[in-house]
Amino acid sequence: MSDAKNNQLEPYRRPLLPGDKALGVIVLMFFAISMIVVSSAVLKEGFMEGMADRMVRKHVGTLIASAIIMVVCYLIPASWMRWGTRVFYIISWIATLIPYFLPPMANGAHRWLNLGFFSFQPSELLKIATIMLLAARLSARHQMIKSICLTPTTIDARKWFTTSRQKYIIFEQMIPILAPVALTCLVILPDATSSAIHIFLVSLLMLFLSGVRIVEISKVFVISVALGLLVIFTIGRGDTVVSRLKDYANGSELTRKERLEKDTYRSRMAIQNGGFFGEGAGRSVMRGRLMHPESDYIFAVIVEEFGLVVSMVIIMLYLWLFFRSLRIFEKCEWLYGGLLAVGMALLITSQAYLHVGVATGLLPETGQNLPFLTQGRTGMFCASIAVGVILSISRQVENGTMQPAQFNRKKDNAFWRFLWR
Repeated sequence: MSDAKNNQLEPYRRPLLPGDKALGVIVLMFFAISMIVVSSAVLKEGFMEGMADRMVRKHVGTLIASAIIMVVCYLIPASWMRWGTRVFYIISWIATLIPYFLPPMANGAHRWLNLGFFSFQPSELLKIATIMLLAARLSARHQMIKSICLTPTTIDARKWFTTSRQKYIIFEQMIPILAPVALTCLVILPDATSSAIHIFLVSLLMLFLSGVRIVEISKVFVISVALGLLVIFTIGRGDTVVSRLKDYANGSELTRKERLEKDTYRSRMAIQNGGFFGEGAGRSVMRGRLMHPESDYIFAVIVEEFGLVVSMVIIMLYLWLFFRSLRIFEKCEWLYGGLLAVGMALLITSQAYLHVGVATGLLPETGQNLPFLTQGRTGMFCASIAVGVILSISRQVENGTMQPAQFNRKKDNAFWRFLWR
């Protein structure tokens, strides 16, 4: 009798929003901190009357839209994501290419696509699409992942297209796995070098987590660095890269006056002013001297106003998000879902630490924003998509509904093969 009663009550015992609750708490904390920090940061000196209020209202709208995007992604099954991955990647890649044929919008860069109601940076969406496609290609080859080769096994180029072994490596292993990453870096590198390096390093970490041999990853890294430098100094922003590296390397040789003219040193001054407990909300001195206190140097403003204690809590939140995704990766029976979750977390966490590294002077200037905490709709929307995907995977793992997408042989035609490959 009790078993029958328990079976009847079972549907009512299921959580209303299944999934990783800790991730939900992390996101809510990020949203709350973002609202406080951005509201303070936009009050920098020189703003026209009413401009700060308008930017705060704009950020509130961005947070609401981000929450809606996150919920939508949370409800999408992983099998649907798998089927739509290739189309999503192609659309994102074309959207990233379009700004190169349009007049530059900011700092001479071709990164933005004006949609009328707001300007969007499609390269951020392309990074998400790259993670999705790489996860799909790796999961499709999970049975041979330990023996997979990502480069030809001979240096004799004549054998690459004449022997069956080399042709199999090139067309069945190397190109399917590395082509999405290479095409993404190729279209991003000329105008956003740091973003290209970022997605490349995240892709290498995904190869490692999927089980690809370290020797293969090392070969890909060495070859890619050589080709990347060639592209940067031929069609890329080589002068910008060199100037930033020079500023980073020769910083100690600059005079005090020259240092004060650079945002990297102003950022360090802000961190020094903050100390352990900060100057208090809205009391930042350096926010009026930094060029972009609400985006590129938001972490410096956080430290100055709220201190190192609060800043360390924020850093730990990103680390917590990554370890929660690793737990989902371990529990997920379908490699695609697990790689997708950990790849999205790597994308967010690594970008956050790049931002912190620049603000503290450990890294040269990259222009990477702090996910969830900077003002900017592109970054907020893309971070929300990434976390929404992680929450979707965790929901399906908890419910036991993570079903690997299968290719239906009854629908073996050009259209379905295009979607699946």
